[in-house]
Amino acid sequence: MSSEPLALPAAEWPDWLGDYVRGRLRTAAETMEQLKAATPGDTAGVLGLWNDADIALRGADSAAHLFAEVHPDSEVRTLAEELVHEVDRARTDRDLDRALYDIVAATDSSNLDEVSARMREHVLRDFRRSGVDRDEATRDRLREISERLTVLEQEFGRAIRDDVRSIRVSPDELDGLPADFLTSHPPAADGLVTVTTDYPDYLPLRTYARDAAARRALTVEFESRGWPANDAVLHEILDLRAEKAALLGFDSWPDYDADVKMIGSGHAIAEFIERIASAADTAGRRDLETLLARRREDEPTATGIDRSEVGYYTELVRREQYDVDAREVRRYFDFPRVRAGLLEVTGRLFGLEYRPVDVPRWHEDVTVYDVYADGERRGRIYLDLHPREGKYKHARNSTSSAASPENSCPRACWCATSRAD
Repeated sequence: MSSEPLALPAAEWPDWLGDYVRGRLRTAAETMEQLKAATPGDTAGVLGLWNDADIALRGADSAAHLFAEVHPDSEVRTLAEELVHEVDRARTDRDLDRALYDIVAATDSSNLDEVSARMREHVLRDFRRSGVDRDEATRDRLREISERLTVLEQEFGRAIRDDVRSIRVSPDELDGLPADFLTSHPPAADGLVTVTTDYPDYLPLRTYARDAAARRALTVEFESRGWPANDAVLHEILDLRAEKAALLGFDSWPDYDADVKMIGSGHAIAEFIERIASAADTAGRRDLETLLARRREDEPTATGIDRSEVGYYTELVRREQYDVDAREVRRYFDFPRVRAGLLEVTGRLFGLEYRPVDVPRWHEDVTVYDVYADGERRGRIYLDLHPREGKYKHARNSTSSAASPENSCPRACWCATSRAD
């Protein structure tokens, strides 16, 4: 078994990504053909082939989804989105393949260990949740729904990701913001400053700007990203999810989605939210009254707090009542030191060592570390922690098998976020 982590290209990203994802898909397809020819009596062999094919499919899925969201080259992002369609189509075809289901269902679970028995049970469960046991017309409709949902969910995410809005304000309206923010946002020729809805602009302005109109204007733009384009998209997503759930015998999409989770049902989700809301009600109202009382010092007639005010007045209360000024505290959290500290803490917690490596990556902001445990390299992580044009604007992580089903160790983990603010 190879110990080499997945190697990314230094150039020719479209060729590499297409070859990598489609190579994993070919491996998955070939392995599933082997599975169809397997003997059901060889339960361990059937489950092993299923696992190998699933690793390949997940590796293709991980790379396609990740680079659709983080790669700086729009050509690569577009290709990655097309590859996501190919991966989802392959998964749908697999999950609706009755011959595959019959092979797994015919295996004998009586002599399996606990882990293998659980795997077999979950594979069969997921087959049924996909509709493999429905009639042909229903399976065809489920396939159509799956393909359409992939398109719609990409459109929905892209509309928000690419919709970077801004407001233009005078320097006076930025009163209260830290000096480094003001330095990095000089006025244009007309004397106005552009502030965007990206987190490194949005969060500081909403937290520190004394000008209520500026805070409100940027908050409205931030909360409006993807609208109105996403309105019809969201309604179609909800309609298709409801139809899919009904075709599979569930009362609603929440019931279908929760069926394989600890919560168990859509009704239980609603009950849990109500319990949490009730438990938090007294403390929440107390905190709200604290913020409202502070706001009334500025606006005596104020009757409430909206989203554009929460961050600002929370910070004021911390500063005035607890002598904690986030603008001062942040000076002690230099980003490279924070990143190093997080790696050190997690290393101590989990017995890991992170060794920086100089290897190809998709952007110069990405830092790469090989992960060791007990002196043995176990994987590699890529940390992509800063926002940029065309990149996913929130926290996420993704994992990928190192190279192939035969090479299950080490793994690569791509960690991306735009909230290093």
